[in-house]
Amino acid sequence: MEKQLPVSVWPEWKIVEKIGEGSFGKVYKARRTDQGKTFYSAIKVITIPSSQGELSSVRSENPDEQSVKEYFHSLVEDCIQEVNTMEYFRGNSHVVSVEDYKVVEYLDDIGWDIYIRMEYLTGFLDYCAGKELSEKEVIQLGIDLCKALEYCQKQNIIHRDIKPENIFVSRFGEFKLGDFGIARELDRNASGLSKKGTFSYMAPEMYKGENYDHRVDIYSLGIVLYKLRNHNRLPFISLGKQLITYRDKENALTRRMSGEEIPAPVEAGEGLSQVIRKACAYRREDRYQTAEEFREALERLKYQTPHPERKKETEEKKKVQRAEKEPENRQKKAITTHPMTDNGKRKAQKPENDRKPGQRTGNATPKKRKFDPLVAAVIIMTIAVCVVIGVCIWLVRESAELRRLKQSVTETVESAENKQLQDTLKKISSQATEITENLNNYNWIGSEQEGRISYLKTEGEETDLMKVLIYPKISEDGCYEEYYYWEGELFFAYIWADHHCIPELKEGEQRVDLYYYDEGELIRWIDENNICHDNETDNHEYLQREEKYLDNAEKFAMELNMGTSAERTGDNIG
Repeated sequence: MEKQLPVSVWPEWKIVEKIGEGSFGKVYKARRTDQGKTFYSAIKVITIPSSQGELSSVRSENPDEQSVKEYFHSLVEDCIQEVNTMEYFRGNSHVVSVEDYKVVEYLDDIGWDIYIRMEYLTGFLDYCAGKELSEKEVIQLGIDLCKALEYCQKQNIIHRDIKPENIFVSRFGEFKLGDFGIARELDRNASGLSKKGTFSYMAPEMYKGENYDHRVDIYSLGIVLYKLRNHNRLPFISLGKQLITYRDKENALTRRMSGEEIPAPVEAGEGLSQVIRKACAYRREDRYQTAEEFREALERLKYQTPHPERKKETEEKKKVQRAEKEPENRQKKAITTHPMTDNGKRKAQKPENDRKPGQRTGNATPKKRKFDPLVAAVIIMTIAVCVVIGVCIWLVRESAELRRLKQSVTETVESAENKQLQDTLKKISSQATEITENLNNYNWIGSEQEGRISYLKTEGEETDLMKVLIYPKISEDGCYEEYYYWEGELFFAYIWADHHCIPELKEGEQRVDLYYYDEGELIRWIDENNICHDNETDNHEYLQREEKYLDNAEKFAMELNMGTSAERTGDNIG
């Protein structure tokens, strides 16, 4: 911590500590308290000129103070361009969000302080300190950053400096792209684009000073993923050496920039290795041409979606295996168990074909075991007590959930702006309430220990999925996710977190997001600050959340349907 921290230009925000160095500036943690709740932000302070030495140097090269001031003011405008660039991404869940900024000019000398207030996140390097990311986490990082780059491409923006230092992690485990200090709108006359960025992650065409486009970001992201699955070593860096010298790095960079094909990352599976090497192809024409294409390749790995030809081969192989096992299965079915023999062992009945001619098919009537009413009474009482305790605990929990749910949906219905929307929300509220009130009457699959519970309503031969509860241990966001289904379709998602999920929350406090769906479309989102979002087709985050939770709900339903009904419904009955 610095001896003297700067004073925040926002009175409600107090700077509490320095947390790092950003491009051309320092980053501080700031705190705000409102109605007993504490909130955090990150404040970047950029000082121009950065030192008295820099000011003196420019003064020596310019004839007058006005020229010196104009020189440094142009740098101020470049920094403000960073903020303006970030404005394009406001609301994007995979780009660091800029909340506000202010420029303070010195009165007694040439100089400016630029304050940029951003959402408070964990730096990627701090996140990875002392641990190694799994392949699943690396794939997710790639997917999240590809989503950020997709939006960059739509806005005609190239980041140009994707590296671990410019990656951040939210409290829900989402990876975000930050520090657009060298990003700029793509000039159609790209011949004048400057050679900026970090050499270690830089695309060959950018390194050579050639014209380049958004594919340089695809290359840089590919190198980041490569390093994470290669013992934290860049391509052509020896894995056997503990001490890496400057010459080692230079030789590795030269080999990569000369077009030598990079080896496979040693810790990556075959599928991920192929995806990474394609992203890092020397020729831009051989890479993924868009961030969307890159993301889709990573998502196929995440969900292990087989290629159509490969899927066909797998299905044919399974058929052959089932045919080979059929005689064995028939024999197993022919062997059934019979009552206990006198020595307490079960006696297997031989198949009908193995009996001798004239042999009776029935066994002698077994001796009845002595019935102890006292033991039976103790067992029944024990079971009853356990059931009562379990039901009481369950009802307390479900009652609290029901109250919470009813309060939220009631407020939402009352705030609807028109009758059609109000009627739709009433229907959703009614369905969600009906499911919640009848949870104890449904069959359920799974447990809190497993991280998931699915609730099934069974009527005759029909079984409908009504709700899926996801616990923080398996949630991608580290929170509770509740998905409500009606006739197989998601209609309501209830996403919440408590102090177990977010340490900043006090015991009893919750952060809740509500999502209302109608015919597969998100019609209303109530965020954790109780701000209502409606029909925001131009809001990127709104559309992202719509897709995210709908995809999650469909995935959980699909996984349930893929299982064997007999295996799933016979264990737990509510």
